Amino acid sequence: MNLEIPNDATASNDAVTAINHVTFEYQTDEDDTPDLAVTGVKNINLEFPPGSCTLVTGPSGSGKSTLLKLLNGLIPELFSGKLEGDVRLGGLDTVGTDIQQLGRAAGTVFQNPRSQFFTATVYQELAFACENAGDAPAVIRQRLEQVARIWGIEPLLEYKLKQLSGGEQQLVASAIALMGPQRIVLLDEPTSNLSPEAIDGFVAVLAGLKREGWTVVVAEHRLYPLRGLADRVVVMRDGAVVTDQPAAEFFASSDTRRRELGLRILTPPQQHCFKETRVDVTDVPIHEEATQETPVRAISGKIVSGSGVVAENLRFSYGKTRILDIPRLEVPAGAVTALTGANGAGKTTLARTLIGLAHPEKDAHIYFNGQRCRSHQRTKRSALVMQDVNRQLFGESVLGEVTLGNTEVSVGQAREILTELGLGGLEERHPMTLSGGQKQRLVIANAIAGDAELYVFDEPTSGVDYGHLMSISRLIRRLAVAGKAVLVISHDWEFLNEVTDRELRLSPLREVTGRGQIQVFGAATAQR
Repeated sequence: MNLEIPNDATASNDAVTAINHVTFEYQTDEDDTPDLAVTGVKNINLEFPPGSCTLVTGPSGSGKSTLLKLLNGLIPELFSGKLEGDVRLGGLDTVGTDIQQLGRAAGTVFQNPRSQFFTATVYQELAFACENAGDAPAVIRQRLEQVARIWGIEPLLEYKLKQLSGGEQQLVASAIALMGPQRIVLLDEPTSNLSPEAIDGFVAVLAGLKREGWTVVVAEHRLYPLRGLADRVVVMRDGAVVTDQPAAEFFASSDTRRRELGLRILTPPQQHCFKETRVDVTDVPIHEEATQETPVRAISGKIVSGSGVVAENLRFSYGKTRILDIPRLEVPAGAVTALTGANGAGKTTLARTLIGLAHPEKDAHIYFNGQRCRSHQRTKRSALVMQDVNRQLFGESVLGEVTLGNTEVSVGQAREILTELGLGGLEERHPMTLSGGQKQRLVIANAIAGDAELYVFDEPTSGVDYGHLMSISRLIRRLAVAGKAVLVISHDWEFLNEVTDRELRLSPLREVTGRGQIQVFGAATAQR
């Protein structure tokens, strides 16, 4: 890879990053009751030598993000609590070292990349930290061009950050982590919104960093992408390390052991598991045909002709740039439809257009259960779980979040939904105190509690462990059984194989000629 590092690195290139006898308890609330929504850590002893890749995994809320915040010094700098033990970041004492110096010692990619953006465009964001550190403009330009080339984001440099898909934002955040002089990179759920193709490129970059002697620490639920890259796997539960073993031993674990630990699958899931049975809207060969012979799932509910959502002549543009050009697509009631495609293909834009949050060109016709609907009508008849769930949390408590806007839902029903999603006992906590995976499930709970005609879930399993993936799958399938139209945007094939009946595969317009952007897999008459 030949990633040249500036000479002002603040951490020693050969120093071991280590956590020695560390226990951290988050500060209690005003009632002196422990904040149970955020797990601390208990008596952690770990080393992360240069030239190694360590995978940290475990159920949602097990302390993975806390571990990374200890390593980069955000604990105790920004998070109050009681800290015991010693944390060394490339030889630097995280308690006695200035936070700016720690920031130059390690790059961090947060679970929600939006939370670490400060500027308007990709180019500005990549340069931002280096400019603040006083790096010379020529050095910044050289470094920026090199990092953008490594991550394959050169075409995005002039884009506004708000124009990027969730996966593209994750790649930009990962690139930012390489802009400084550091030789340590800490990544929190970095593949959660990436397509399979993007994951391959992402892993290749990490492999290059490892070869060059970087210290790589990845907290992840999706395990199989790091098979062959990770040297060691650390499994956490309730703030403690329950397994610390060589990666080869871990990935040889039995499926029973994996489930006992609450972990996701260890091998790549089957992709495109739907036998192609009809193509509604494509008139040019865009994709390779699906050749898997696995039968598709039986459709969950009773499908009535014209039921669900139908869009015709659906075109959408940002300024002069055409994003969508789809002659016709259908999201039938009584089924779960997967919307797949590469990062930046327009999946979220398509979903926002269907539910009325984005406005297509004037000749578009969108029908809900046979009735043509304007944008505001579609919004009222839809429920959406966004990629960034932090933008959908408004309640003062977890229980209040579920009942917010759902006037027909009783407190008892809300509690049942929370319990099924693993949020029982947290009803009185504030939503913003939850872990990333817990926030994800809370917004899903609010959507499921309502009575919409179309449900859209945008990457609903990012930051979600195996047990909660299964509970989310069950609740989504229940919507289809009830006759609802359900659209799931996801790159997570472990999840899609559990929950979906059919697939709409979307390609970026720049990759096709003329119309024919959608390909449909799985017909309504298919039997399991």
